[in-house]
Amino acid sequence: MWTRVRALLVLAALTVAAPAGAGNPVAGFEETVFQGGLSFPTAIAFLPDGRLLITEQSGALKLSDGTSVSTLINIPVCFVQFGEMGLLGVAVDPSFNSNGFVYLYRTKDNSNCGSSTGRFNEVVRIKIQEPGDTVNPASLTVLVTGAQTDNTNHNGGCLRIGPDGKLYVGVGDTGLGDNQGGPGSSTNPYSQDLNVLMGKVLRINLPDGSIPADNPFVGQVGKRGEIFAYGFRNPFRFSFDPLTGKLWLADVGDATVEEIDIVTSGGNYSWPYCEGTLPNGCEHAGDIDPIFTYPHSGGSSLGGCIIGGGFSGNNFGGLDNQYFFGDCDSSNIYSAAPTGAQRDDVSTPALFLTAGNTPSDMVFGADGALYYVAESGGAVLRVAPVTSGGDQPVFGSKLSLKDNPTNAERKSLTVQAKDGIVLGGTGDNPTTAASNTLEVVSQVPGAAFDQCYPLPAGNWTVIGELADHKGFKYKDSKRLAGPVKSAQVKADKLIKVSGKGSALGFSLGGTSPDPVTVILTTGARRYCATFGGETKFTASKSFSAKLADTPASCPPSNCP
Repeated sequence: MWTRVRALLVLAALTVAAPAGAGNPVAGFEETVFQGGLSFPTAIAFLPDGRLLITEQSGALKLSDGTSVSTLINIPVCFVQFGEMGLLGVAVDPSFNSNGFVYLYRTKDNSNCGSSTGRFNEVVRIKIQEPGDTVNPASLTVLVTGAQTDNTNHNGGCLRIGPDGKLYVGVGDTGLGDNQGGPGSSTNPYSQDLNVLMGKVLRINLPDGSIPADNPFVGQVGKRGEIFAYGFRNPFRFSFDPLTGKLWLADVGDATVEEIDIVTSGGNYSWPYCEGTLPNGCEHAGDIDPIFTYPHSGGSSLGGCIIGGGFSGNNFGGLDNQYFFGDCDSSNIYSAAPTGAQRDDVSTPALFLTAGNTPSDMVFGADGALYYVAESGGAVLRVAPVTSGGDQPVFGSKLSLKDNPTNAERKSLTVQAKDGIVLGGTGDNPTTAASNTLEVVSQVPGAAFDQCYPLPAGNWTVIGELADHKGFKYKDSKRLAGPVKSAQVKADKLIKVSGKGSALGFSLGGTSPDPVTVILTTGARRYCATFGGETKFTASKSFSAKLADTPASCPPSNCP
């Protein structure tokens, strides 16, 4: 899978390690480090109690609660740094609370990992015992073995429990015959051969690894009963849509195209004679086309090494019940809404997160958050919607107050804050909030004022689409609701407010009001900035300030 990326990692290792937790999600979401300090993490799976199992490529199976991490067992594997072999996948038995079983996908050799002879990928089972979360190495049981690793790459490694309670296994094509030229030029001998495990998705019973009687090729001469679907290059990661039970698989492409497939029993997905659906007309009768592809170059490219994927739940910041996948070349994560009555197609993906440090696996937790493995960052990261409510101090770039004792209608106010604006959850949406206000406060003796201006929900509109989390606009050009004419709250960029007229209420006498605090409330969220220090004051005329440092906290509000 990572041939292209590993070359980059070699260079990175010679300079400086990638920082953990460096991903940048879109506005309305925030990333935190769930577990750092890892070495080449590859895959994750949650235990029923919410703790997370993490595999490291060199063979360590770790357990983390987000605060501390321990090593449960070191599994013997074939591992060469900057290669693709090792401990690659993990899944938890649906009956874990009663049997303690965990399933792992590893590369193993009984003698010499440096030779393809006798080296293979396999699925094994271990047992975690209580008390103390211990694993007896003697509990390791091989369930499926014999998947070759000719070129050390394209091992696959995905393990997922299906809605039917079976274990689904992604096995790569070994890389043999790859990189021969354009699409359709690969000479891989395995992906179309139903008598071998490579280039396939397998399906086995739990907990013993036996072959389900309803697998598509059971009992057929010259065909392996474990095979569920075939014609794949490197089915490194896949997941099940919880709303339909369908298996969505990201098959890593060769030199031109990446693809997403919906996998069905007995389906043929056309590798090696097709890459995506190139060359045109490459499919054979009965082949199943991908539901989405993207090229490695050009304006529609999302990268060059697709990593599937997981499905969000019903409350994921407006991106509900969507499919999330990554790309280990671009280190981006994308979201895409399934379409059609059967959710068997997909909309054009949208960028969800950048700088993901080579995402290699992703799942959604019971808390509804996205957890992803940053392989080159040595961490597991958690991405969740910004919660509604609370205070957000911000950097104030400019404040201007103008007074006119002879004509109060000429009073004016402008406020601007930039950088780091976070849009909150649904409770912070000013278009539906019961109360939105702007408060301008000075507590300086002789220049004190505390003015509160209403910003009714009916005057707010969404910038773009609500699900895009771009921001909100307020407009009341005739000042029917109060002195504020306009306001904007833009994600990551800007807060801007302007007002005019006698209803502004403040008075600039002989004493400077420095400092002046401004509090913008949108529903349950309060943004605040305190302007002071670098100011200009002219008695009875104007007060201006700029470059106000972000305050430590927001003061109490006196607005109703």
